[in-house]
Amino acid sequence: MEKQYGKDKTYLFEVEGLYVHRASKIETEDGKNVLDIIRNGRVNFVINTVSNKKNISADGFLIRRVSAENNISCMTSLDTANALVKV
Repeated sequence: MEKQYGKDKTYLFEVEGLYVHRASKIETEDGKNVLDIIRNGRVNFVINTVSNKKNISADGFLIRRVSAENNISCMTSLDTANALVKV
């Protein structure tokens, strides 16, 4: 089974039966932060929803940029990701 990684409030998906491995925040230098996970090729797809909070937007920008730099598809809308799953 493939692993799902998440940070912050991604744990809410566990209520729906999706187990999520916790990823450290970007500022953490433990080799397990979300950018390290993307760079190390441990994910095939990223869902990164956009927030209005300034510092989170900066994190989101980095996540989307690192995803693109590593040829990892990234969706910014749960509606779009949900539609993709149904295809």
